[in-house]
Amino acid sequence: MDWVTIGRSLFTVVCFAFFIVVLGIAYSKRSKNRYEDAANLPFLDDDKVQEAEQDQASNGAKK
Repeated sequence: MDWVTIGRSLFTVVCFAFFIVVLGIAYSKRSKNRYEDAANLPFLDDDKVQEAEQDQASNGAKK
C-alpha cells in the first residue's frame, strides 16, 4: 500500500464519520421543535407570521 491509498481511505472514513455526526444532529430531539416550527410556518396566518418576526431580535440574539 502506498501513502495515496491510505490517505484516500482515511479521507473516506473521516467524511463518513462527519456525515453520521450531521445526521445525529439533524435527528436529535433538541432540533425537533425548531423543525416542527419551520414546518408549520406555511399554515400560520399572515398576522401571526409578522408577530413572530417582530418578536425575534434582528441579529438572532435572544432577548
